[in-house]
Amino acid sequence: MRKSTLFLLGAATASIVLSAGAQAQDGAALYAQKTCIACHGAGGNKPILPTYPRLAGQNAEYLYNQMVDIKSGARNNGQAAAMKGVMHLVNEGEMKVISEWLATLPGVGAAAPVAAAPEPAPAPEAAAEPAPAPEPAPAPEAAAEPVPAPEPAPAPEAAAEPAPAPEPAPAPEAAAEPAPAPEPAPAPEAAAEPAPAPEGSAQGDQVAWDVHSGEIDAALNLEGNKEDGRDVYEVCSACHLPEGWGTEDGTFPQLAGQHRKVLIKQLSDIRAKNRDNPTMYPFALPESIGDAQALADVVAYIETIPMNPKPGYGPWEPGTPEYAKGEQLYKDNCTRCHGDAGEGIPEKFYPRIGGQHYKYIVRQFEWIRDGKRRNANPDMVKQIQEFSDQDMKMVINWVSRQLPPKELLAPSPDWLNPDFE
Repeated sequence: MRKSTLFLLGAATASIVLSAGAQAQDGAALYAQKTCIACHGAGGNKPILPTYPRLAGQNAEYLYNQMVDIKSGARNNGQAAAMKGVMHLVNEGEMKVISEWLATLPGVGAAAPVAAAPEPAPAPEAAAEPAPAPEPAPAPEAAAEPVPAPEPAPAPEAAAEPAPAPEPAPAPEAAAEPAPAPEPAPAPEAAAEPAPAPEGSAQGDQVAWDVHSGEIDAALNLEGNKEDGRDVYEVCSACHLPEGWGTEDGTFPQLAGQHRKVLIKQLSDIRAKNRDNPTMYPFALPESIGDAQALADVVAYIETIPMNPKPGYGPWEPGTPEYAKGEQLYKDNCTRCHGDAGEGIPEKFYPRIGGQHYKYIVRQFEWIRDGKRRNANPDMVKQIQEFSDQDMKMVINWVSRQLPPKELLAPSPDWLNPDFE
């Protein structure tokens, strides 16, 4: 039976004193700041996947106890492994505030709570306060789980991420530059360059793509251990799923089938804050999953997972004018870097995009074209600058339907990863 996300009440009970009303605004702010919102949705009532619980209306003490147990390691079932990547960022005082706020929210089908009338002042002679009403029994099916993440991410279109704030537009003179030769080798001094130029400049974009942190080189030169990588991947699986297939709606990309060099570069870029991906930061950072060896290990494991034989496709079937136009646009603009059928060029860190989810590639393409993706290859930015939204959708519709060879595919769309059964 596959791992369940139903939450069991932790053995340890923590006493929790929650103030009334005054901390509600702080609770909402912390819920967003600590990235709970990325998985459990606005108001704790709209989780992004059906396996994530609704937190709104849950008992405050129960939610608090679950967070404490996950952070301490007392609870280690369900999605607890994924949540550990975030819980180290939340102290117990913040857990109390978040729990209190969630408890005040209406659950599914429930009416908003009505403020109680003020209690009468106690009689002067009453020395002892009446015993408080017992806390309601905790709901058995929930536990507070902020953001799992995602995993790793392919270039130039890697892991799922909320849209970053728009970066400054490229300097006017950059648009007039002639197209550079294909992937020029960086000058020897570029490797030692201390810091990239400000974002939005042609120089800054080039450095952001070309710079290789010491971690990238270290991970590429380490031999990955697949068994250890499977343990690391348990964190990634909360968003990218045990099969590494991500989600067809494009929220999370498919990692299975992606090139080793691409995955290592994108993970390292996220860890170095060279690629904006706030959802993944808590899970990808060294304190969450480990050092360069952990990167080598998890990528070695991902390499063993077959791809989804039926990813999320675009709207136009073969034989339609839009499909044919997309194929022509691809041949004219994309084959040099991504190959004849989207297979990519691993030696140059160019990702496999054939068989990737249509909606995910659309989002990444748009961000790259519009200057919102910091570690985009500047050659690609210039190449697609004049693409209209319709051009973009047609070319991605075509490449999303180009599946890799059968030996890289799972036997059916119903395949389940036996390592997580």
